[in-house]
Amino acid sequence: MDDGVLGAVLAGGTSDRMGRSKGSLRIDGVTFLERAVTILDRVCGEVVVCGGDDAAPGTLVLPDVGEGAGPLGGIASALDHARGRAVLVLAVDLPLVTVETVTRVIGPGPMPGQARIARVDGRIQPVCGVYAGDLMQLVEGRLDSGDRSLMAFVRRVPHLTLVDITDGSLRNINTPQDYEALRSGLS
Repeated sequence: MDDGVLGAVLAGGTSDRMGRSKGSLRIDGVTFLERAVTILDRVCGEVVVCGGDDAAPGTLVLPDVGEGAGPLGGIASALDHARGRAVLVLAVDLPLVTVETVTRVIGPGPMPGQARIARVDGRIQPVCGVYAGDLMQLVEGRLDSGDRSLMAFVRRVPHLTLVDITDGSLRNINTPQDYEALRSGLS
């Protein structure tokens, strides 16, 4: 367990494509939110939930910074709460993630100005990554500029390390069809 890293489940967003809160969806009798909190709790000293209406027992829920700021607003609220510590973020809609996956992403932990972000099939997954605490100014600058694009923020991170994840644990569930396929595959 890394007491120097804050775990943050990104649970905000409108879930328009899903039609209901992704955090409340269940896999193996556990909600996506509870599963994400449990995974992060195994590797981080403290875990918070950023945004959303769902809560996991005993977990602090932080409002996203800025109305409609998307994942960047959740990262901002987590970095603000972390007060200089690194933050490991995990989107609530990645229900197959494992302790091994997030441990690989954390690695030795980020140095100042660094983000260590998962990459799947050549695509960056910034909603599974660890961000150094001193990146808060960069996040605030992006939000203040009105550019809330998470990828625009990532492109400006001074030291970016990509961690290839090839085990399928970062499968994103966005639609009812994705959810049905997930449930069918587990039967």
